[in-house]
Amino acid sequence: MTTSRSGWARIPLPGPSVATFLQFLFLGLSALASPSRAQLELHVPAGLSRLQAAEGSEVVLPVWYTLNGELPSSQPWEVPVVRWYLYQKGKQEIHVLSYGIGGMYSKPRASLLYPEPSRNMSLRLQDLQEEDSGSYRCTVFIYDNQLKELGHRIISLDLDVLVPPTSPSCHLQGVPRVGNNVALSCQSPRSKHAVQYQWERLLPSSQVFYPPVLDPIRGSLRLTSLSTSVSGVYICKAHNIAGSAQCNITLEVCTGPGPAVVAGAVVGTLIGLGLLAGLVLLYQRWNHGL
Repeated sequence: MTTSRSGWARIPLPGPSVATFLQFLFLGLSALASPSRAQLELHVPAGLSRLQAAEGSEVVLPVWYTLNGELPSSQPWEVPVVRWYLYQKGKQEIHVLSYGIGGMYSKPRASLLYPEPSRNMSLRLQDLQEEDSGSYRCTVFIYDNQLKELGHRIISLDLDVLVPPTSPSCHLQGVPRVGNNVALSCQSPRSKHAVQYQWERLLPSSQVFYPPVLDPIRGSLRLTSLSTSVSGVYICKAHNIAGSAQCNITLEVCTGPGPAVVAGAVVGTLIGLGLLAGLVLLYQRWNHGL
């Protein structure tokens, strides 16, 4: 650098080799920052690739994409095409949702969490049903303004729809008479996941039952050597990780003869009356014969 007579600093112009180097450097940086060199990446929050939700509830399958190496821009420059499919073992794939160049399609109860255009293509599923369980695959294609494909990526999330037990039915097995043995049974007709049962007496005094008198898998409660003190309202609760349901039954322990004894006495009385009537008829005929 030299100083002119006027006092201005004079900077020498670069030679041919330096100019060529700067030109190639500028072109290289431009190419790295151009949209065609942007790298598409799909993201799912840590720990949310396998989801569980109860039947009848709502769930969001979170997915978004980024373009690494792109120039900063206030508006997305790319044209995305997104497709969501459900895969279930032994069944044909189900088209759940798609949007992009060909418009928008979605099955009932399925929608995007955010409106278009957005780099967040999270899938919202409402009023979940058991048949919604499976592996959800999200495929994203990225195009430029001339509809030239710049890349695509696929990511999967698993959804398990939990089914709570439906209302069980309570039954009494045996004759509730003092000294007898009875069993209370409880079964829920529908549940996807393992159900356990708990018996409890509420009235006249609270009591919770445990094994071995309680079978939490089959839902049965054994009561032996009955007394009037075990009479009351019994509640059975069926529960799993998705929810619970219950039923109740009233147990009344009687002190009189059981139904079988009463029935036997009635039958014996009827037979005795029949024999007596027969003897009366024979006696009357014998008297007429005289």
